[in-house]
Amino acid sequence: MEWNVRKTLYFLTWMLVFPFILQAACIEGDCRNGKGTFIGEDGRRYEGQFMGGFLSGDGKLVLNDGSIYTGQFMQGKYHGTGELVSPDGRRYSGQFRDGVIDGIGTLTRSDGFRYEGEFALGRFNGHGVMVYPDGRRYAGEFRNNVIEGQGRLDYKDGSSFTGRFVDGKPAGRGVRLYADGSRYEGDYADGKRQGQGILGLPDGARYEGAFVDDLFDGQGTITFPDGRCYTGLFSMGKISGQGRMVWPTGYVYTGDFVAGMMEGHGVMEYPDKSRYEGEWQQGARNGQGVMYYAGGSQYKGEFVNGEPQGQGTLVNAEGEKITGQFAGGKPVSAPVPEEGAKSKQETKDTIASGEKKPSAAAVAVVQEQKKEQEAAPLGKAAREDGLVSADGFLFSDSSRQEKFTGKTRYTLPDGSVYEGEVKAGIIEGKGTQVFPDGRKYRGEFANGQRNGQGEYSYPDGSKYTGQFRDGLFDGKGVYAFPDGSAYEGEFARGMFNGMGKLQYKDGRKYLGSFRGDLPDGFGSLQLPDGSVYEGGFKAGRRNGTGRLTSPDGHVQEGEFLDDQLVEMK
Repeated sequence: MEWNVRKTLYFLTWMLVFPFILQAACIEGDCRNGKGTFIGEDGRRYEGQFMGGFLSGDGKLVLNDGSIYTGQFMQGKYHGTGELVSPDGRRYSGQFRDGVIDGIGTLTRSDGFRYEGEFALGRFNGHGVMVYPDGRRYAGEFRNNVIEGQGRLDYKDGSSFTGRFVDGKPAGRGVRLYADGSRYEGDYADGKRQGQGILGLPDGARYEGAFVDDLFDGQGTITFPDGRCYTGLFSMGKISGQGRMVWPTGYVYTGDFVAGMMEGHGVMEYPDKSRYEGEWQQGARNGQGVMYYAGGSQYKGEFVNGEPQGQGTLVNAEGEKITGQFAGGKPVSAPVPEEGAKSKQETKDTIASGEKKPSAAAVAVVQEQKKEQEAAPLGKAAREDGLVSADGFLFSDSSRQEKFTGKTRYTLPDGSVYEGEVKAGIIEGKGTQVFPDGRKYRGEFANGQRNGQGEYSYPDGSKYTGQFRDGLFDGKGVYAFPDGSAYEGEFARGMFNGMGKLQYKDGRKYLGSFRGDLPDGFGSLQLPDGSVYEGGFKAGRRNGTGRLTSPDGHVQEGEFLDDQLVEMK
């Protein structure tokens, strides 16, 4: 989702890092302290204001590749408000800081891509709105050029997702509205429905329970449009395992299901108070069972397609017992009463209950479910070294009786490759995970996730070394940016949170409290010229009571608002 975004930002950042310290070639005006025109040896042309021999103030710079910057400069760098246009149609309009896109701005491309929001160090970071050429629109939080945090993604077909994102995909709690009127609210992982959730379908069906890989899987409850309600186990989107189905007409079945059908052992209670307990196949009574009839009779024996057939024993309400072969629900020719029976008489209480029973087809669950369009193709993980992957575990044998423990190389459903330790069928211990886009994690795992000490690197050179919890940066660690900036301190849920130290590439140093990736609380900021500010910060800017000490020792103390001293003490 974010590949083109990364490419665009890298290009712009590369263009902005050049300082423009003048050497010579002033062709018009005052290129020292005033207004003038300057042409560099590489062909770049600048028209605008100068101060101390640097580009400072308002001006226009045309680079030799055709790129044009119009806006504010400070000491030879883009700084303040400006607009940068590249020959291929990319255009950025907004704030710059120390030669880098930083602050509020808008980035557009000729293909229709548009981002409007916050930038930090040349990257999407903070709140923003992104419109894609294919019609998708995202509004929410970004971190380090990736959709990360709370937000809403709208699709061209009218569907949407609102909730939390991790690595550009839905993760955590969220709400998905589909174009056909379906609605899902619940847990997500790696862009798929995973965990607990509620799915409402346009025909009125409603499922509440566990999901795995977008499908009903685990314990749940589904209510059908015709009034049926099932509570129990599901597997791969179908009713499978132990459960209880209730029909609005009064039937109640409790027992085993396979692929949406009554199969195995179960108990059916009928509206007329009769009751069957025994074996089922393909949604009908098949095998050994006992039928208790409303009139007081009881049959125990074999059933075929719902009727007594084969060897069995019938005891009527008067206590008479008949043992022998049955066919079509009745005894086969002249059965002999067992010793102790009162007399032989025609059995009026027919063996077959005679009631209309729920059909096998009525039990089946919808076989297919909608998949997330943006999700990776579903399926079992690749099998290597003779191992079998199923239900979230690695097994040593095809019968899935023995969960694997040891070391292996294992391709996960998202395409990443894990190499390392596995315990009781789950990734646990030390290992390495390499993602298709070049990201790499090396360190400790627990419960199938990154937990403990580890190192996470990105293709652009960014790297985090430290503690992880539930797959996110959490605890103490160090995050190194590709431009040389670095943060060392506390993390929470993947963000700078707590006490830490941030060293900027231009020499600035901040030591203090962080919140949501930005300085927030009390801290100390040391500037390259030797100035030091100590005091309050909010959302990365000086806010509240503080003291600014200049290199010459001069002290200004008072109230700051958005980096400006507004009230002296």
